Amino acid sequence: MMDARIETILQGESETVEFKKSTSLVKEAIQTLCAFANHHGGYVVFGIDDHGRVLGQQVSDDTLKNIANEVKLNTDPKLYPSIETIEIQGKTCVLVAIEESPLKPHFAYGRPYRRVGTVNQQIDRDMYEYLLQQRFNGYGFDHQLCQGAALKDLDPDIITYFLETANTVRNLNEQIFLPHNILLEKLDLSREGQLTNAAVLLFGRNPMHFFLQHYETKCGLFPSDEGYDEILDDREWRSNLLLMFLDVFGYMTEHIHKQTRKNAVYRTEEYEFPLTAIRECIVNMLVHRDFRQNIKNTIEIRPAAITFMNPAHLFAPAITIDLLKKPHVSRPGNKLIAKIFHLMGLFESWGSGTLKIVTGIRHAGNPEPQFDFANGLFRVILPRKEA
Repeated sequence: MMDARIETILQGESETVEFKKSTSLVKEAIQTLCAFANHHGGYVVFGIDDHGRVLGQQVSDDTLKNIANEVKLNTDPKLYPSIETIEIQGKTCVLVAIEESPLKPHFAYGRPYRRVGTVNQQIDRDMYEYLLQQRFNGYGFDHQLCQGAALKDLDPDIITYFLETANTVRNLNEQIFLPHNILLEKLDLSREGQLTNAAVLLFGRNPMHFFLQHYETKCGLFPSDEGYDEILDDREWRSNLLLMFLDVFGYMTEHIHKQTRKNAVYRTEEYEFPLTAIRECIVNMLVHRDFRQNIKNTIEIRPAAITFMNPAHLFAPAITIDLLKKPHVSRPGNKLIAKIFHLMGLFESWGSGTLKIVTGIRHAGNPEPQFDFANGLFRVILPRKEA
């Protein structure tokens, strides 16, 4: 029986098939792979000319490796197609297959392409923004499988902490007693025994072992409102996201202003900002950050303001800076991570997180918080009363 792929290929070039007579045309092939990944996937076949004549292809030990390297080096986000030799009409060809990507839009040589019929068309701005929205409304970075990660790489104490917290907040009932591998599957944090990036980021013993990106959070305490030459204290966290949240929140409560008030019975501490607003700012950084960008989350504590910054995407026109101070839809960039924080009572699924920051700050009599998005970086700025 003929291989179904060969049957498809012999039907000629199409929306999912393109021929290249030689691997010398690898640049054009990479543009096509990009177009396929941004559409419905497809095959590039080296060794067949534009007229559908099977010429064959000389294949050395390094041929497949060189194609893979060229694809990886010249696509962003990087593509990892399946590459193999295949016999067609008695001649050796190279078959490069790519699936539709959940991370589209992809770029090839700095430009995004999409397959339309038998042609690769450069994606216009409207389509680019649409694909971005589709990416983050669908499966993003946190949903991808984490290569090489196993259950032993997760911290069981952190999973237990999550379960106990979520059970208190959401009443998980029997789920709290499930074996961890089954629990992770029920939470969509693993598929067919393989952990997702979300599982490792949330519960990993050492997430940095699996991610080269600077996904950590860095905090600096500065004596002035400008410059980085002088710093009073700085801290950096590289733990899993749940520990990171606890550590960053603890650090912030130690380094924002507070007053101790006493009465006949109680002693209370009043912070310059509502702790609920500080918590929302930290959770926002962790849940909404773009983990593909090699940029750290940062918090700058300065005399005039505290600034929280993370790499992110806004989903215009559905979400704009102006809408963040009003009720709006929630479109987290990392749905699985958002789900875990939501189960723990730390993340609102109705888009009310930034609204809570605004209302909490206003109620406390602080200056109006500011939101800013530029060059792929989202900032929450909390002006201080003394400024």
